[in-house]
Amino acid sequence: MSFKLIYHVPIPKINDYRVIYIFLIKFIITYFTKHECMEYSKAVNVQYDSPLLLPTCGKNSVSECGIVEVPLIVGGTKAALKEFPHMAIIGFGVSNSTPLSWLCGGALISEWFILTAAHCLRTRDNGHSQKVRLGVINLKSNEGRVYGISKRIPHPNYTPPSKYNDIGLLKLDKAVKFTAYIRPACLNTDPDLQVQNKAIATGFGKLSYEAESGSDSLMKVELNIIPYTQCQSVFNTQQEKKFLPQGVNDLMICAGELTGGKDTCQGDSGGPLQIVLSDPYCMYSLVGVTSFGKFCGFNNSPAVYTRVFSFLQWIEYVTWS
Repeated sequence: MSFKLIYHVPIPKINDYRVIYIFLIKFIITYFTKHECMEYSKAVNVQYDSPLLLPTCGKNSVSECGIVEVPLIVGGTKAALKEFPHMAIIGFGVSNSTPLSWLCGGALISEWFILTAAHCLRTRDNGHSQKVRLGVINLKSNEGRVYGISKRIPHPNYTPPSKYNDIGLLKLDKAVKFTAYIRPACLNTDPDLQVQNKAIATGFGKLSYEAESGSDSLMKVELNIIPYTQCQSVFNTQQEKKFLPQGVNDLMICAGELTGGKDTCQGDSGGPLQIVLSDPYCMYSLVGVTSFGKFCGFNNSPAVYTRVFSFLQWIEYVTWS
C-alpha cells in the first residue's frame, strides 16, 4: 500500500526558530510594558467621599492630572506641581550620611526603579548616587519624598569614556506608593520615533552655559527631534570621534533647536525626554534619557539622548527579575 504526500509542510530551520523566538520575546515585552502603563495611569485618579450625604453614595473618582498641554516658552519654563510626577532628582555623596549634591535627573518607571543615564550612577568628584527625591519641583522646598538606593545597575555594554549604551537603573530601598504627585511614566514601545517631531525635556540643570550651578526649580522645554544625518554632521570632530567612533547611531536620539536657545544642560543628565500619550490618559512615554551635548542652547549644538526603545528588553529584564 502506498500513500501520496498531498501537503508539503516545510520544516523550520534553526534560524527560523530563532526569528520566531525573538519575535515572541519582543511581543511579550511590549504587551507587559503597555499593560504596566495602563495600570500606572490609574494613580492619577483619587477617591473622594461623595458630597451627597446619602448612605449609598460611596466615593467619587476624581482626576488630578497635572499635564499642561500648552506651547512651551522658548528656552524653557518652570514645571507645575503634578505635571511631571515621574521626575526624579539624584543626590550624590561619599556616603548616604554626608551632605548631598543633587546633580542628575531620572524617571520613575515602577514601584522600585529609576531610569537614568549610566554615567549618573557615580561621579568622580562627588561619589556614588545615594538618594532619590520624587514629587519635587523646587529643591529648596520640603515637598516630595526621599528614597535610598539599594542597587546601581549600569547597562552591561556601557564602557566609558564611550558615550554608547549610556543608560542605567537605580533600585530604591523601598517601594514607592503612587499618588497624583508621584507615579511612573510609561516606557516607549514605538520603534519609529520619527513620526513624532517634538518631545519635552525636563530637569534641574543649568539655565545657561555660563551658569555656575543648576536650577532650584524643575524646568521643561520642548525640543525638535533631529534626524541622524544632521546630528552626525554636528558630532564629527576628532575629539568627539574618541568617544563616538561610530558617530551618533540609532541607539540614540538627537534633539534640540539648531538655531539655538532651547536645550538641556549640565545637571540635566539622566533626566527624561518624553512625549504626552493620548492613551492611556494623563501619561507620558519616555523616549530618551539625557546623555551628552556640546554647548547648552548654542546654535547647531543639539543634545544626544539614549533611545529608550532600543534598551526596552534589558530594562524589563532587570525590573522583572
